[in-house]
Amino acid sequence: MDVGKLTLVVMWDGHSVSGTDIRSTRPMAAQVLKGKTPAQVLHIVPLLFSVCGRAQGAAANAALHAAQQSEWIEVAKTERMIACEAMQEHLWRLLLDWPKLLGLAQQEQRFAGWFALLRKIAADEIDMDVFLHEFERDGLGTSLAEWRGISSYQAMQNWWRKADSSLAQVLAKLDEEEHGRHDPSDVRLLPAWSAAEAQQACGGKWDTSFSACPEWQGVAAETGAWTYFAASPLLHDVWQQSASHALTRLLARIMDVVEMACGNSAPRLDVVSLAAGEGIAVVRTARGLLMHHVRLVADKVADYTIIAPTEWNFHPHGAFAQDMRGLIEQDAQRLQQLAQIAALSLDPCVEYEIEVRNA
Repeated sequence: MDVGKLTLVVMWDGHSVSGTDIRSTRPMAAQVLKGKTPAQVLHIVPLLFSVCGRAQGAAANAALHAAQQSEWIEVAKTERMIACEAMQEHLWRLLLDWPKLLGLAQQEQRFAGWFALLRKIAADEIDMDVFLHEFERDGLGTSLAEWRGISSYQAMQNWWRKADSSLAQVLAKLDEEEHGRHDPSDVRLLPAWSAAEAQQACGGKWDTSFSACPEWQGVAAETGAWTYFAASPLLHDVWQQSASHALTRLLARIMDVVEMACGNSAPRLDVVSLAAGEGIAVVRTARGLLMHHVRLVADKVADYTIIAPTEWNFHPHGAFAQDMRGLIEQDAQRLQQLAQIAALSLDPCVEYEIEVRNA
């Protein structure tokens, strides 16, 4: 199946960005599920999504169980699988994609080792402590207690100046590239909803048009690891002091890995049964909140809606558009780099290309 791609056009007058034009050829994959039985849905969904496939499969499974009002007994196993997949996604970006974009050395061997460890943890073959020990030593470059005690932008800078850590190097380089680029008051974070809260916010809107262009209270909003830790004093201070969306998002990804590895993160999956035949599941993926809504009639899918993080963050007026709007830059190559930083910090789950166009 063609998964489509995003084209991110940045309109530039030679001095600043005047706007963006975001186009998506990403198909509404949930449409192929209409008329299918629950068993067919569970077979098809993992085949539709090569990225976050376990999260997508778990969301479908949970939503269908809720719609059928049947008990789901594999919650702990599913939580572990979702968490491990999210950690693998975070580490892929942190150890491979970000170093490449910022001109730093990629950590292929370390990533491969940690990816394999997390696969074993997901299969319940080894404990998370094995990964946590290595991540503390080689990822953070300091003790877990010391890292979790960092509570300010200045303390974070002190950490990355002294830590022997590839993650510290990435954050330091990104801070250098991005510092002061944005208005620190200009951000709208989507709440990390429970399934019931998602229904309260989105009830009556579960259709194709909403899934393609979702809004909250009439406007676009950002989802991702930052939204999971929106109350964090550290993230707030880093955001206010650095005025960098990308740095704050990337730091939130590291926080997400730490909290999942320590077993302290909020549940990654939540589900609610609205009525007989209708269910909603939400999953906290690496990229943000994933929502599945299903309505069954005569044990077949009458309606199925999937709202993925990419549709929130790359909404025509969403986080990427807000990142670029009014950005002052007179060098086209430098602007291309800044647009790449903004896009990667939001991490679309499909291929994308960036085009800088004279306004």
